[in-house]
Amino acid sequence: MFRSYDEVDERILDATLNRILQVGVRRSSLDDIARRCGINRVTIYRRFSSKDALIEAALSREIGRILAEATTIASTTEGTDAQIEETVLFVLRLTRTHPLVTRLLAVAPEEALGFYTVRGQEMVSQGIEYIAGVLTAGQELGVLARYDPRPIAELVARMAHSLMLTPTAGVDFDDEDTARSFIRTVIVPLMKYGIRSGCDAEADTSAECARSTTTKADKESEPW
Repeated sequence: MFRSYDEVDERILDATLNRILQVGVRRSSLDDIARRCGINRVTIYRRFSSKDALIEAALSREIGRILAEATTIASTTEGTDAQIEETVLFVLRLTRTHPLVTRLLAVAPEEALGFYTVRGQEMVSQGIEYIAGVLTAGQELGVLARYDPRPIAELVARMAHSLMLTPTAGVDFDDEDTARSFIRTVIVPLMKYGIRSGCDAEADTSAECARSTTTKADKESEPW
């Protein structure tokens, strides 16, 4: 899902990210980035083709790092419900505390909204692909019900993006107990069972549901 980078790419992207956090996107020139990473401008162009491509790559790499951390949390937490809760809590927390949110607002507030709306498509798309992949893996393990994972993946990814843009509204996600309660009562059932109709909900009390529950209990320690 994510592009791999060699050592030179990583130096360029590190310098790009650091410069964005210092002065914002508009004032981050390729000349500045080239000086900071000790790599000439021509080489940067050969690898990333334009400033926009470079910014997109730096953002995509950072999203990849966040999702890799989320995977680590899921794989080291026991129980499907707890895996979902801890992973979603981690992602939602970062949407408010990551330096790309807090620093960009501090150094270039006039750019921040445009940055996360115009470039938000890439962020949400990567989130959808990642979440859909995780849900599919959980279904194959038998710890999640069988349903189309993409609508759920889109809902959760868009929720995280919305929370970044509008951090305060109904639920106080700055309060960990409140955030956990919301995730347990809304997100965990959503990811475990999908969006169910009334008939689907009734089916959960059937023998099929009991059989599914047994299977899930047997595999509860598997990463979802």
